[in-house]
Amino acid sequence: MPLIAFDLDGVLYSFEPFLGDAYREAIANVNAARPGSFARVPTTREILDHVGWPLPVIFANLFGDADEAALTALHAETLSVICGHVAGSDGILYPGVADTLRALHAGGFALAIASNGRTRYVETVLATYALGDLFIPRVTADMVGDKTSILRFYRYRLALAPGAVVMVGDRTSDVEAAQAVGCHFVGCDYGHGYRHEIEAAGPLVSRFTDLPGAIEAVLRS
Repeated sequence: MPLIAFDLDGVLYSFEPFLGDAYREAIANVNAARPGSFARVPTTREILDHVGWPLPVIFANLFGDADEAALTALHAETLSVICGHVAGSDGILYPGVADTLRALHAGGFALAIASNGRTRYVETVLATYALGDLFIPRVTADMVGDKTSILRFYRYRLALAPGAVVMVGDRTSDVEAAQAVGCHFVGCDYGHGYRHEIEAAGPLVSRFTDLPGAIEAVLRS
């Protein structure tokens, strides 16, 4: 049973429509409780450029001057605000995701989420779009540390050789995780990342519905 591990943001789902507003709201909430904690709200593009990395890395890059207490408060606020928007269906499930995932599942593939997103966020996205039952029990960065560790955990849990695992992603962090584990990679050229991050790592698809063919090709190779 080959394993297909999906990054979440920029592959299955996009929070781009509300991401800037969510950070603005979360920062305002923290500043109200702790005045002056954050001097500015980063642009949506600035935030998207860091999506894919663990949250401590994102915050260090975006808010390098903030103190630890402010960052801890923002960690909780962003999670709460973002999950509220997700549950309100303010984001976008990319076209064809639900039907394609169901077809892969019915075809005998084990499906997994390999995301640096926090557990509550991952589960909120899957619940909002009724996708949870298609995936094996989730392992998240909250539990094991990062995307590479997540992939390794899944691989050993299912006793799979690297050649039976495909990582599907849109960012450098996805490529690096696949390379560290030694598994295949398929890139999504429609997400939050840039083509140069993924184009040398494996085949690219411009639509999620093209994934089954690309996955079959890399597994045959």
